[in-house]
Amino acid sequence: MILMNRRCTVQIRVRVLVLLFSAVLLLVTFIGPLSGEEAVHNLDAHPILYDSATPADDGTLNVTQLWEEIWSSVSSSDIENYTRTISEDYPSRTWSAYSLIPSTNLENAWLWANQTLQEITSGALTFRQITNHQSLIATQYSADPEPKASVIITGVIDSDETPGANDAGASVAVVLEMANVLTNYNLGFDVHYVLINRGHGNDEYDQGSRYFAEWIEENEIVPLTTLAFERLLFHRSQYLFGTRIALRTSPYESIYQRATWFPELMIRASKTVGSGLLLNLSDLGLTEVSTAYELWQGGYPALHIAQGFWPDGYSETTGDVWDVSYYSYTKAKEAAASAICAIAYAGRLRSGDVAAEYKSGFSTIDEDVTLPITVSVEGFVNATLTWEENTTFRARLRDSSGQLVYQRIESDNKIVAKYRALVPGPYDLIIRNLAGNDSTFALNVTISNDCDGDGITDIDELSLGTSMYLLDSDADGLNDDFELSIGGDPTSADSDGDGALDYDEYMLGSSLYLNDTDGDGLLDGMEVELGSDPTSIDSDGDGLDDWNETYTYLTNPVSTDTDSDGLEDGFEVSVGLNPLSPDSDGDGLGDLFEILNFLNPLSRDTDGDGWSDAYEVEFCMSPTSADTDGDGIPDGIDWDPQEHWVSTAIPLTLLSVVLLVAVFSFLKYKVYTQPE
Repeated sequence: MILMNRRCTVQIRVRVLVLLFSAVLLLVTFIGPLSGEEAVHNLDAHPILYDSATPADDGTLNVTQLWEEIWSSVSSSDIENYTRTISEDYPSRTWSAYSLIPSTNLENAWLWANQTLQEITSGALTFRQITNHQSLIATQYSADPEPKASVIITGVIDSDETPGANDAGASVAVVLEMANVLTNYNLGFDVHYVLINRGHGNDEYDQGSRYFAEWIEENEIVPLTTLAFERLLFHRSQYLFGTRIALRTSPYESIYQRATWFPELMIRASKTVGSGLLLNLSDLGLTEVSTAYELWQGGYPALHIAQGFWPDGYSETTGDVWDVSYYSYTKAKEAAASAICAIAYAGRLRSGDVAAEYKSGFSTIDEDVTLPITVSVEGFVNATLTWEENTTFRARLRDSSGQLVYQRIESDNKIVAKYRALVPGPYDLIIRNLAGNDSTFALNVTISNDCDGDGITDIDELSLGTSMYLLDSDADGLNDDFELSIGGDPTSADSDGDGALDYDEYMLGSSLYLNDTDGDGLLDGMEVELGSDPTSIDSDGDGLDDWNETYTYLTNPVSTDTDSDGLEDGFEVSVGLNPLSPDSDGDGLGDLFEILNFLNPLSRDTDGDGWSDAYEVEFCMSPTSADTDGDGIPDGIDWDPQEHWVSTAIPLTLLSVVLLVAVFSFLKYKVYTQPE
């Protein structure tokens, strides 16, 4: 009897060990090791909250559980039904890119899409039309304060003279299904659902998307990312990437969060709770006529999401019907669900509570257990591994190239690892039971996160009051991290409240935290408005400080000669002239002329002779002498102020004598010639 009990006990223990071992194998197989471009987010320092998800007792949230709930809420049959309706009931949804005239089927497809959106969101969302191409947009607004970032989800609704099931219809279906699920989330950013009227009349570029990119700029939309869906259904294992969903990112973007963070999130979700169909591909040539490409050209982050084999033999043909045997709606669901997982993950990072990712199970000797993580900001990776049995564990951390960057081995039932990751990207945390007994383990890993890529962790952004989704929280033209480095306030476009935007102050070289950088009495904002230099007391270098020019003399602080009389304002003030008038004494002669000719620019009559300087100059009199001709007679009473009286008297006297002599002679002649 005792022997039987012992056998039963041994069998039970063996079965428990087998079950635990199987569970670990299943978990490892399910998650799968990640490397290279397929490595994705696994952990973050913030919890992800989903309305129906139940957090763990310690306040953290099981990301896998969240993503499983999301995956189960996305319906491949709904995507199939939407694709069937739009392609069967509204085929040939043509749009004239030249005359901007939609076909009747396209107009009816617009109405159907709007009605469907209203129904599945219980009236929360409604499409409206924008741009000359009348593309459809509906916005799920976040309750967070402005300014806010946006996630943009796009599909293509118009087609050629075909049913356009995969070519465009499937992308419409995915956008609708994503709206159906995402309206259950309270996110930290706006979500724009967009159906593009591409305009198939031009094969060189996507006209509708180009107009849409311009609309984004005009409306000052700040995309965190754009997920641009296209052909999603073609599924054949005979072709390279024929069973995969390709994620193509911009070759121009250097910021990790704007380029590869979202695709890595999607890939990890796909591997964790989906079928692992997603992969990163860099192929700009296949996306040159697409929404993603047009957004890349505008400098916006975007992700092109489409079937891996491109193009297929059905798209843009009459055979592009909804029930092609090589079309897979499970594949379309994988694209939609993984995108929702990434958006939900990013959208709930605003909570601010530090969270840890847990992995536990039963480890056998010499078996690797891999936990992929993604580091999005320079900072510490903190890992704690504990186990129960008497054995030795090793913890290793490898970077995306497979290089070992950290290792620790302990036998005292605990490893505490702390590694400062300097380069953002995917890492693999690998633990191995080296010797002794198979053991039950628990692994806890936390990392910091930086959603917007500004170099400030999300936790720090929350404490600073900045946005974890915006590189430039106050929209002043300076990124948050740079603004902090130069002493500005990244939550205010005018850090010092002087009326000048921080960007303008930075470009001018003035202080972001002093409202009067040069100490001249004028606020920097007023100087910017006036055009003066907030870093110089005397902006124009005319000898007058800006404050006195503005308030005392009313001169122009950015002009050395306000009245344009050829004399600097500072000089005019120093000698008592009027810097606002080119003729200070109002005598008709400019100040510069009077000074050059030794006249008094403050007196209308320099020589005090009764004639104004201007009159004397006009009539060739000397304005600096009261007696121009030096005849002893002041100009004011001189009958000829230009000629000396001697010069005039002598000729007159002689003429008078001659005339008297002539008259006398004539009279004498008359007397002598009278008849007797």
